[in-house]
Amino acid sequence: MALRNLLCAAAACAGLLAAPALSLAAKKDNSIRFAVEQAPESIDPYFNNVRIGVIIGQHVWDTLIYRDPKSGEYKGQLAQSWKWLDDRALEVDLKRGIRFHNGEEFNADDVVYTLNFVADPQNKVVTQSNVNWIEKAEKVDSHKVRIRTRRPFPAAIEYLSGPVVIHPSEYYQKVGPQGMNTAPVGTGPFRVVEHSIGKYVRLERNKDYFKESPKQAPRVDRLEMRFIPDRQTQAAEMLAGGLDIIMGTPTDQARQMKAMPNLQVKSGETMRIVFLGMNTLENGPLPALRDIRVREAIGRSIDRDTMVRQLVGEGARVLNVRDKQAAYIRYDAPARTSAQVRQVGLFVFGDDKKDVDVGAREQPDVGNSNGYNVVTWREGDIVYQLVTDLEEADIRDLLPPETPRTAPLGRPVLEEATPAGFQR
Repeated sequence: MALRNLLCAAAACAGLLAAPALSLAAKKDNSIRFAVEQAPESIDPYFNNVRIGVIIGQHVWDTLIYRDPKSGEYKGQLAQSWKWLDDRALEVDLKRGIRFHNGEEFNADDVVYTLNFVADPQNKVVTQSNVNWIEKAEKVDSHKVRIRTRRPFPAAIEYLSGPVVIHPSEYYQKVGPQGMNTAPVGTGPFRVVEHSIGKYVRLERNKDYFKESPKQAPRVDRLEMRFIPDRQTQAAEMLAGGLDIIMGTPTDQARQMKAMPNLQVKSGETMRIVFLGMNTLENGPLPALRDIRVREAIGRSIDRDTMVRQLVGEGARVLNVRDKQAAYIRYDAPARTSAQVRQVGLFVFGDDKKDVDVGAREQPDVGNSNGYNVVTWREGDIVYQLVTDLEEADIRDLLPPETPRTAPLGRPVLEEATPAGFQR
């Protein structure tokens, strides 16, 4: 049910939103300036995994294969064609006449060096799952390579059309990931002209971008991506005319901005889905969650429709996903859910700050517990509302692992965690 608000200066917005590659701008100097909240640790695509890193990567670099976002069809980008020789060997013929931004001619050496470098765990690519399926890449001739996978891996084509970009071998051998972050070089439709680390990246249209690319050729001359962590500062810059676009505008702020005649607010779904995962494993810390009635009680206590309407915003929707052991679970009145909680033996955090067992003696299979742990990576406002809903149904004591119980009753402390392989 994730939604992303896009706030645009009216002069630049209409043409921009019609094209996914930021292809049109109405400003006199044919440029677009936009801001995002998070600065990537590196803009080398292999050493970041944040959204703005993906955006920069798609503009500056190319991949062997391209997946058409409208049709889903795979097309050759740096690759002319490809075929599986067996269930672990993919042979790729490369296009000719393509050059990197620094003038290096693209060939098999670039593919072989890039893939072998990122596949080596010692080089510590941030998101290992993007590359750990690669065993090695071999040069067949100047414009043909053979990629061997560690195991049969049908998703190879999808990865080669997404996060696996190609670097210039000579330059990358010389400067490494650190140099690629400081002065990036790719084959993409835009080239980096300035990177002030942690502050901004300035891109310029690649006038020599190859016409055979399935990517849309840029019609904007310049892009400036600024990293401004404070949302209020972003909004102030918009109002002052220093920015054309800000992304991920909070819902309440977006509603206020709609009233301003010189701004447009556009909302649309993203690939992000906000969900609650429950640990039902045999060795999980809360045996109660293995009881389907407990999971149903939790599901019934969460008012997802109100979350979507008040926190996420216009255009978002609830995705009804069923528990494999139960029918679709919908929100119910907190009082009825509370009764179900007590019936099946969930545990309540009492006013005296002592654990109160409300039913385990009658339901010994439910198990015993000192409370619940809620760990969130993002979407903190949604998680706090989720906790509030659970509390109203008498599902309380939500504390992060190993956290002393010092939080006031009814307002648990949540831990913001970074999952393995991810950055905040």
